[in-house]
Amino acid sequence: MQNNFLDNSLKSLNLKTPPIFDKEEQAKYVKDWREQYVGQAVAVLRPVNTKEVSSILKFAHKNKIDVVPQGGNTSLCGAATPDQSGKSIIISLEKMNNVRAFNKEAQTITVDSGMILSKIHEIVEEQNLFFPLSLGAQGSCMIGGNLSTNAGGVNVLKYGNTRELCLGLEIVLPDGKIMNLLSELKKDNTGYDLKNLFIGAEGTLGIITAATLKLFQLPKMITTLFVDADKISNAIKLLNVFTSHFPDRIESFELMPKSFWNIAKNNIDNIVMPLEKTPEMGILIDISSFSENEIIPDKNGQIPMIDTIENVLETCLESALISDATICKNESQKKSIWSIREAGAESEKKELQKSKLIKCLKHDISLPVASIESFHKDAQKMITNFLPNLKTIYFGHLGDGNLHYNVFGNGSLPDGFDGKSLELTDKLYEIVNKYNGSFSAEHGVGQLKKKSLEKHKDSVAYSLMKTIKKELDPKCIMNPGKVLF
Repeated sequence: MQNNFLDNSLKSLNLKTPPIFDKEEQAKYVKDWREQYVGQAVAVLRPVNTKEVSSILKFAHKNKIDVVPQGGNTSLCGAATPDQSGKSIIISLEKMNNVRAFNKEAQTITVDSGMILSKIHEIVEEQNLFFPLSLGAQGSCMIGGNLSTNAGGVNVLKYGNTRELCLGLEIVLPDGKIMNLLSELKKDNTGYDLKNLFIGAEGTLGIITAATLKLFQLPKMITTLFVDADKISNAIKLLNVFTSHFPDRIESFELMPKSFWNIAKNNIDNIVMPLEKTPEMGILIDISSFSENEIIPDKNGQIPMIDTIENVLETCLESALISDATICKNESQKKSIWSIREAGAESEKKELQKSKLIKCLKHDISLPVASIESFHKDAQKMITNFLPNLKTIYFGHLGDGNLHYNVFGNGSLPDGFDGKSLELTDKLYEIVNKYNGSFSAEHGVGQLKKKSLEKHKDSVAYSLMKTIKKELDPKCIMNPGKVLF
């Protein structure tokens, strides 16, 4: 009877797109990308504008109905998946995908939160501008979800996280009120920075419905190179070398060690390896050029930028900082190697699907760059002594200290880690804390890391987070079971 009442009430909202009640049609909305979490929902609602989002939240607030906001549903922590109670409604922002304003002179764009990230890239690049947020899931993730998790990606070293790329937001609060903080201003020192309260909140405080984003000049050329640094300590030294030679021009500095390549070779069809030998400690580097003088061939047909990079690489080879290197000669080579890096998570997923017993503990951690080698040594010692036959696959954004540090189990039941998976993660996070790192770098907290947040977050900060949640969402209807409670 209750569900019939709710169904009829949701229909009475008169949304332009009808609610989805059918369980088969709901299937793609109630399961997370990694297939760790599967929930149930009364309905999936797909508003087409902010006014409809507001109407839904007013109704949910009045009737104390749980709400799960959802973008592209690419969360790696179960942040957009409902629980098993079947009492919540999912608000998918997929129908809200319009450009509201595009100011080429100010280098800003304002878009609905359901705009797919790669679509933003396409729109601005047609005007010779650049939005630097770049993720493996950019063909399906939506900017609202990127903001809600403060996504990172491969260009954080130069441009920062999503928070640094956002000038303003429009947000619908839990009671349906619309807060308009959309702005093109670079400076606005008018009290509390409310915008940043909602970035990274994972839909627990309200729903982001639009955003004004910073754009940048499109580089005239990006040079992509791949080197084998042999070990982490060399990779860190190499970062400093390239940063000193190309200040503020290193777009990406990605760590792709041998363990990464072993998984990639087994799971990527027709893979083309960048070097003759499998790299021990591969580094993928993008360097941007903004000057015509650097990219126009000289009288000998040589490109000055390439010459400069080759000279730096020659010095690194002579000093044994690297053992091999290659510079991509064309766009096809660039896309080939970057497609391998971006398929990292997918490669691991395929590897796990080959065995129903093998499980993987995925850790999205950040560390001071100078501490990464010491952390890795301590972590490997702990993992080796923890259980036999565990395997670590790690890769990530070395330039900003973000590692995806994943441990494959040995198949011992019930969880693939002899029932000790939570204990292993706790021990790993203790080592992260030892080196003043974070257990969550760019994927957020979601359902997966709630207990870790409570355990490892500063106790005063954690208490303040709970206070903010209760003040903004006193009925606790916004994305229940995520981040806090």
